[in-house]
Amino acid sequence: MPAVAERSTRRDFLLSTSVLLAGTACMGRGGSSGVETFGPGFIGSPDQVPEDTVQIVASPSVLSQTGVDRFAQRTGVRVTVKRAGGSDDELLLRLAAGGYGEMDLVVLGADAVDYLVQSKQVEPLARSLVPGRTELQPPFSDPPYDSGANHSVPVTYRIVGMAVADGAPLEEETWAETFRLAEVRPGSVAIPNARDDVIGAVLVSLGHAWDTDSNSELDEAAGRLHELRPVLRFLGSRLHGESPVAAGLPLVTLTRSQPYLRNTSGRRFVVPREGSAVDVRSYVIPAFAPHPVAAHAWLASWLDPHVQASAAFDLGIPLPLESTRPLLPSAHLENEAVCPPLAPLRRSVQPNISENGRTLRDEIWAGLGA
Repeated sequence: MPAVAERSTRRDFLLSTSVLLAGTACMGRGGSSGVETFGPGFIGSPDQVPEDTVQIVASPSVLSQTGVDRFAQRTGVRVTVKRAGGSDDELLLRLAAGGYGEMDLVVLGADAVDYLVQSKQVEPLARSLVPGRTELQPPFSDPPYDSGANHSVPVTYRIVGMAVADGAPLEEETWAETFRLAEVRPGSVAIPNARDDVIGAVLVSLGHAWDTDSNSELDEAAGRLHELRPVLRFLGSRLHGESPVAAGLPLVTLTRSQPYLRNTSGRRFVVPREGSAVDVRSYVIPAFAPHPVAAHAWLASWLDPHVQASAAFDLGIPLPLESTRPLLPSAHLENEAVCPPLAPLRRSVQPNISENGRTLRDEIWAGLGA
């Protein structure tokens, strides 16, 4: 299984996109770009008629053609889709190089949304135009990078969990039981070279928050990892060759949900019952969007359960609205990579790891020799 890439730290992220400051400083909010925009005082009314077009930048993996067609039919708004190529950093650079005033909606991950919100280069949402936001449940209703979801609407997400082989002797589907199994059967549990995922899972198995920055709690997690080090299989790290020998494939592998959106023979994806961590991608409206009312209309449509259900059929991706679930077939509902059980999903978090917390995690990971 390929290693799961670590999310960049906020410092690295800001450095990699620092050209944004130069590219947008001359615009400011409500500046002289020539494009009318709106701010926190924007209020929807019957006079707010959508423009005749909306321009969306997104990966085909999150944009349902059925949804595009139905939106155009229902509203008369022509939808132009531009494929998002490369990383979120590259998309931000495209915005800074002239994309402001051209793009109405973009789909970005948490770090990029955080950056745009903090630098005031994304529009606040008009609540009256997107009423479906009130239907969002934890962990999507109040992201740490966008308090109150005032600038973003979730599209899809990945969740950290376990790939469990048929017949694996897990007495409970929990992080704590998984690590106990590793001790009972050395080599039967594999972990990726993904610092935050592994340390977060260990923290939760000890009863702590996934994203804690408590020195004592992280010390406890470090101690637990050192206990487990001789019995875990390390994938994609320097410790891979030191992993204990066990016959066959691991019984349990810590992983993210993406590879298991389609059911895999002999293995099933499980979200541990204590909860986990989600990595969310969201719609935002960049500053100076040329068609802001149409953009809001798209977001309102997206938060319709029937629209999200069509995306589930077309794309097979996990969706943020609980009210979509009654509309889905059993194949979707039975796959926890697509529909995590609601109780552990509500216990899950969008991690908000402080700089101190990241430093301590670096030290823990380095101490393992990973």
